[in-house]
Amino acid sequence: MNAPPDARCGALCSLCLSYRNGRCSSCAFGPRELRTSCPIFLCAEEKQTWCTECPEMLHCKTYRDYVNRCPFEAPEVLEDTLPHGGFLVKESMLNHGLNLFIDRVVRGDLGLIIMRQPLEVLAGLPLLKRVPIVQLKQTVTHGSSLDPTNLAKLHLTIQEFFEAAPRATILLEGMEYLIVHNGVDRMLKFIQSVAECARVSSSRFITIIDPRILDGEELVLLERELTLVSE
Repeated sequence: MNAPPDARCGALCSLCLSYRNGRCSSCAFGPRELRTSCPIFLCAEEKQTWCTECPEMLHCKTYRDYVNRCPFEAPEVLEDTLPHGGFLVKESMLNHGLNLFIDRVVRGDLGLIIMRQPLEVLAGLPLLKRVPIVQLKQTVTHGSSLDPTNLAKLHLTIQEFFEAAPRATILLEGMEYLIVHNGVDRMLKFIQSVAECARVSSSRFITIIDPRILDGEELVLLERELTLVSE
């Protein structure tokens, strides 16, 4: 996408579900008096830039202090999207989980995708153009790939992203692949820790599982660690 975001903070208001269904007037198109009550908007407007273009964004105290306090995010707006924490989507194809992730990116979250599938499955999605992608591969060929058996490195990658980004959403596709290489018990501990990282950092972690892969008891244990999201 070559056009700048609708909102100074980086949100794409015109594509947001809450704006399109009439729940939110949006920062870009709503009342100016509400818009100018946001320190992030005032800072970016003064500098005549957008936060996503500002080199100081990740270290900006104004952005960190107010990114989760948008004056347009009324309770009814928050009903349209995921709260903070860890979430589980049961599906065999990358569909609803990806849509949930894109919704958060549209709302201004910094996103990271970790996936086993080839990058081609995301072709034709311009909203993901700036989203970093890490691929799960046994043969690590470049810096943007991780060995699925190295859970410590995978956990560190996720933790550091949550710590660096003032508001983040991470999508993990490939749970079945990780379970094959690490076992259910290790993955449950991994998921528990990652979900806690998401909650502490006021961010979101979304993962996908094909329910046919796990037996009933294992699936129940996984659902205890994450909030199940239905279509």
